[in-house]
Amino acid sequence: MFQQIRRLLKHSVVYGMGHILTRMVSFILLPYLTHALTPEDYGAVTLLYTFIAIAIVLYCYGFDITFLRYYILETDNSKRKQIFSTIFWCTLVTSSLFTIIIALSTGWLSTIVFENPESVGLSARYLILISGLLLFSDTIGLYPYLYLRAVEKSIPFISLKTTGIALNIGLAIILISYFDRGIAGVFEANAIATTFQLLCLLPVIVKNLRFDFQFERLREYIRFGFPNIPSQIFVMVIELSNRKIIEIILGLSVVGIFSAGYKLGLFMAVVTMGFRFAWQPFFLSIADQPEAKNTFSRVFTYYVLTTSALFLLLVFTIKPIMTMPLPVVGILIDPVYWEGLKVFPIILLAHMCNGAYANFMVGVYIKKKTGLMPIVTGIAAAVNIVGNILLIPIYGMMAAAWVTLFSYFVLAALLYVLIQKHYRIHYEWRRVMLLISAGGLIYLISTIPFLQTYWLLKLFLLPVYLILLRIIGFFLPEELAGLKGKLFPAKADR
Repeated sequence: MFQQIRRLLKHSVVYGMGHILTRMVSFILLPYLTHALTPEDYGAVTLLYTFIAIAIVLYCYGFDITFLRYYILETDNSKRKQIFSTIFWCTLVTSSLFTIIIALSTGWLSTIVFENPESVGLSARYLILISGLLLFSDTIGLYPYLYLRAVEKSIPFISLKTTGIALNIGLAIILISYFDRGIAGVFEANAIATTFQLLCLLPVIVKNLRFDFQFERLREYIRFGFPNIPSQIFVMVIELSNRKIIEIILGLSVVGIFSAGYKLGLFMAVVTMGFRFAWQPFFLSIADQPEAKNTFSRVFTYYVLTTSALFLLLVFTIKPIMTMPLPVVGILIDPVYWEGLKVFPIILLAHMCNGAYANFMVGVYIKKKTGLMPIVTGIAAAVNIVGNILLIPIYGMMAAAWVTLFSYFVLAALLYVLIQKHYRIHYEWRRVMLLISAGGLIYLISTIPFLQTYWLLKLFLLPVYLILLRIIGFFLPEELAGLKGKLFPAKADR
């Protein structure tokens, strides 16, 4: 079991570190944009990215998860190329059609994306057109990236991703600062960087692509992948609909302020995303092994341990760092956005619940129960929309943060209950509850006024957290022995 978990950890660390590097580059852009753009402009950027996030689900129509499942479980190389070719050709045709539709509908779509398109300050129709081009290149580039994940080529995957995002950020700063492109510069840079990545992926496409189309398998692929369309849209509703509701109720500037605080949650998001990228190929590759379910259970325990420790570290440090003057760079986040930092801890917890949801997806893939996904995600999305509409007028953007957390909790809990009937895994709930209880206690201690003033002292609470876990019996004897062997190898040998 531990050898398999180390394999998962290896790829999770590579994906996670790669995402940390790419998101750290992206993080550089966040302070820059808070100084270069008004809250209204930043709110408009957020709304257009919301449109792109929802549209990409329609562009992929579930074939991303279809590709991973069928490609990984297939062992014959020629049949793998048939799978790649069938899905790629189908996606190429439909993505071209969708992009043409967007190009012909820019006027109508601009009124959907922005409540008042004139408030954007430039041609909203142009922004929609750029987003269509971005969606096309992003979708076509998805499948060579999925191929790299399927064959566990994590380092080339992350290297190209990192290069692309670095190019994106650099171009955005140049276009905004030197060419005064404003909001348009953000999306023009993104479109150029995405096209660059697609060109770099051409060798992967050529290597796997054949003039071969499996019409007889297409129905099976559609049956497996299409239920993912509504489920992914519902997840996007949970993740992004609060911005639109905030715009309608509280205004575009509040969208920008809320989004700045929400964006900082990327520190947890990169960890859960790194885990997701490694997790899907991993559990599919060992699903038929006798110890698979025990391994899946232990992985979930270690996921909660890792993310709970990271949560404490982030809530102890991020707000002071964002608001204090630093040498050379000054204050990272413009003071007008500081109000948004209040949502940061809540969003971290939401990302943790989203990662738990990813853990529970094992049975969905193995037992082909994708039909459960629209039910689970639909209920969570309904909870999200109703909660936001009812509570945002009363409690403002804080309501949006709490509703997001509750929605992701519902998402994970519902999936766990439903999938257990089809693929039962005995998770280590006693140990998980010990983690949550100890973490909650440490967090409460950190709120003492003295520690609020001298925030660096909070860092000493992290080793206290681990010691507390040892005292209450969280760690298993074999885990303690393994840790002792790593720290003191000479003594372990004797």
